[in-house]
Amino acid sequence: MNKMYHRRHVIKRGVSGLAGLAVFGLVGCESSNTTSTASATSGALNMLFWGSTTRDQLTKTTFDLFHKQNPAFTITSEYYGFDVYWNKLNELIARGNTPDLIQMDMRYIAQYVRQKRLLDLTEIIYNQSIDLSDFDPLLLSSSKVNNTVYGIPLGGNYPSLFYDTEAVNKSGIGQPPENMNWDDFSAYTTELTKGLGGSVYGTLDGSGELTNFELWVRQRGKELYTREGHINFRQEDVGDWYNYWSKLRDARGCLPYSIQKGFDSSGTPSDSSMIKGKTVFLITHSNLFEAYQNGAHAVSPTRKLGMIEPPTGGNGASPGLYLKPSLLLSISATTKYSQAAIKYTNFILNDVSAVKALGIERGIPGSTKATNLLKPQLSTVQQTIAEYVFRLSNSENKTSVKAVLDPPGGGQVADLLKSIAHDIAGGKRSVSDGTQTFYTQAKKIVGG
Repeated sequence: MNKMYHRRHVIKRGVSGLAGLAVFGLVGCESSNTTSTASATSGALNMLFWGSTTRDQLTKTTFDLFHKQNPAFTITSEYYGFDVYWNKLNELIARGNTPDLIQMDMRYIAQYVRQKRLLDLTEIIYNQSIDLSDFDPLLLSSSKVNNTVYGIPLGGNYPSLFYDTEAVNKSGIGQPPENMNWDDFSAYTTELTKGLGGSVYGTLDGSGELTNFELWVRQRGKELYTREGHINFRQEDVGDWYNYWSKLRDARGCLPYSIQKGFDSSGTPSDSSMIKGKTVFLITHSNLFEAYQNGAHAVSPTRKLGMIEPPTGGNGASPGLYLKPSLLLSISATTKYSQAAIKYTNFILNDVSAVKALGIERGIPGSTKATNLLKPQLSTVQQTIAEYVFRLSNSENKTSVKAVLDPPGGGQVADLLKSIAHDIAGGKRSVSDGTQTFYTQAKKIVGG
């Protein structure tokens, strides 16, 4: 685990070609992102993040540790499921209550940069107020907007496929095949539903998740967007995607909408159809494995989850997987606690107690020091996550660098994909109508 992300990726896979967002109209955004010289010397900071109760508990531990070293400052927080997080953040901004510390995602960050909501961390990193001296360059490059850092990756991950091992064993159809393609996944999940008597389904309906659709598109040799910020996939790609899941619903391989609509909206174990025993498989990010395993243990102490790679595009397909900043920690451009916010950011990246407290729940840290520090304390579940990321990071043909960042509006496209998917699954739209509607509206959102 010492070299969780090999530096060879930076050279071999062309990180230098990673497109910034200058072409998306962000160049010339006047920076209000300069650290205030009048930053308050005491007070209470607020942090907003999405995640599970596991994340909440670990994060609050770092607040207590930070307060012990910096008694003039306290940190409070609110957390939500990913499904409502961005609305909550926008509501706070609109009321003039922008959180001092903001958990950020690469699909959404460009719009907040355009709105000048986030602090430019370039000079802060340069003078090592936030010390990234041993930080993985691939992970840091993957977090830049307009070649500028507006958020520090708190970890890296890959999409993965979680499954309920007890349900698989109970089905009697054998273990999941290695390196399943999408057709294999369809056949296997359909057999799972049959083997489990039809009361548990092979997989949840993943048609509305942009992370899944991005895999599909990248496996066809394309990025979601062009370097100019326009749609780069074809209407045919969308139609094939929605049609795949429609056929899987008809075959009873995935959860029908009548049941699915009550689950899996928050992106956490609390409403997971897999944790609730309704489905066997879930495609999501590798860093969430610990939270979902905790959720499974809460239902039954002996219940165990497994994690394998998500479906591939089959023979001759391009790699769909890429190392993704699991999330970023950004600082408000208008916070009156800028120095304390910078200090906390550096604290959770470099302080021994904070690194140990956070572990790898937000992904494998980009710091070599942090990964080496965590290695001896990793639980069996955490080792599973680390080994998965390590194996893919050292793979010659299963991953490729994401060469184009999401433009402003990327988050709206994600929301649209989900909304149309729900309409199709619920019988409100046909696949063909949903496909055309999504493609047309997505092009309008990002300007072509």
